[in-house]
Amino acid sequence: MLKLDQDLFALYEEARDVDFLLYGGDEMATDPTASAALEYARQNRDVFLDRLFELLRFPSISTQVENAVDVEKAADWLVNYLKEIGFSEAQKYSTAGHPLVYAEWLEAGPSFPTLLVYGHYDVQPVDPLDLWHKPPFEPSVDGDVLYGRGASDDKGQMMALLAALEAYLRTSGCLPLNVKVLLEGEEEILSPNMGPFLAEHNRQLACNAVLICDDSILDPQTPVITYGLRGNCYMEVRVSGPSRDLHSGSFGGAVDNPFNVLVRMLAALQDGKTHKVLIPGFYDRVREIDEAERALLAAYPASEEQTLRLTGAPALAGEQGYRLIEWTSVRPTLDIHGIPGGFTGEGKKTVIPAWAAAKVSMRLVPDQDPDEIQVLFENAMRSIAPPTVKLEFKCLGKARPAVIDYRCPAAQAVAEAYRRGFGVQPVYTRTGGSIAVVAEMMQYLGAPVIMAGLGLPDDQIHAPNERFYLPNFYRGIETFIHYYNILSTTTLS
Repeated sequence: MLKLDQDLFALYEEARDVDFLLYGGDEMATDPTASAALEYARQNRDVFLDRLFELLRFPSISTQVENAVDVEKAADWLVNYLKEIGFSEAQKYSTAGHPLVYAEWLEAGPSFPTLLVYGHYDVQPVDPLDLWHKPPFEPSVDGDVLYGRGASDDKGQMMALLAALEAYLRTSGCLPLNVKVLLEGEEEILSPNMGPFLAEHNRQLACNAVLICDDSILDPQTPVITYGLRGNCYMEVRVSGPSRDLHSGSFGGAVDNPFNVLVRMLAALQDGKTHKVLIPGFYDRVREIDEAERALLAAYPASEEQTLRLTGAPALAGEQGYRLIEWTSVRPTLDIHGIPGGFTGEGKKTVIPAWAAAKVSMRLVPDQDPDEIQVLFENAMRSIAPPTVKLEFKCLGKARPAVIDYRCPAAQAVAEAYRRGFGVQPVYTRTGGSIAVVAEMMQYLGAPVIMAGLGLPDDQIHAPNERFYLPNFYRGIETFIHYYNILSTTTLS
């Protein structure tokens, strides 16, 4: 275990002394079907874990062409699982990319609400492989921690949603409300085919609320309701100079080096002191939060000390005039993720490269439009590029920011479910990540999207040795059993 994680896991070990943290809240549901489902969940944890193991073994990496067959196999496994637990209407839908899995159980009838449950079964690549302690697609358990790619993002969290449905169907043969299930294989590539699917099938997917479990909570004692997400505009810019690599001794000083130009241009995009993005027009549509929301976010216990511990950074840095919680949730950002080109091998090679490129993402907040931000980014780069180079741009992905009313009945129902499942009230926050499907679902379905989570901040999602704290998995199953029960009697607008 990395030194960085030992202090955090010491905190988690303290939770072992509190029964409800390991075994869920001690409050049983008054509804007999919910009580039976809770008891089934507690008696069948090993069964649920075995099912999760099966799903984790599929290397369903959506970004890599060579894993397309594995993504397909994972979709087939989910269709079979949903049919096995009682969803007779379960099928796979083809898209221009990876398939979607859809299932429905509508036997509660029109007098009960309809909930759409969403999750994604695709995962990130595993590079660098040599940093994994164990094979990423051979899940393993060490104490209370499950290791494997997708353990937290999002197969483990998604299976908690489905296991709660299974608990009802195995015990009562029915669900307390109408449920539609939509599972995606392209979330990690910003859901390029979800929008067209939602537009085409919006009547079929009509619902009163959407539930997503693909997020982290503060710590094992403190659940979180996320009511907003940042969007994203992910760009690649390529700077081309000479027609071929040149000897820097022969031509250095006479030909502009594309790397030198690119670095100067990138440096001009952000103020080093204030951390403000310097792209003209970038902040024109940024929606400032009001004092009520500022107070709500201030109640979220974001600690600089904990953030330093999580990141291993020597110090924090953020936009001048705002606080830590605002840096990571309600303020936009610009980050450089990679600069390919030239010579990066061992030793030296004195070339002026023919080209250099950079991958740059901009996290966006309401009401920024990723299409507009793309244009502003390209215009800014062109305005500062010298005539000695040529520029090419490629958009690698977009997601719109989203925010819901945290006071809506569907959100308050999940707050009560968390209270019953974890034994404490949740805190509220907006997160810095991007889930493209959230804004699209709000647009096409017109229903509130409730974003719950069971992961922990140090689950190392997208990194080697991804993990999932298993007590959260089991508490999550019970929390969602409560949620389905509570929502069935909630009046939804």
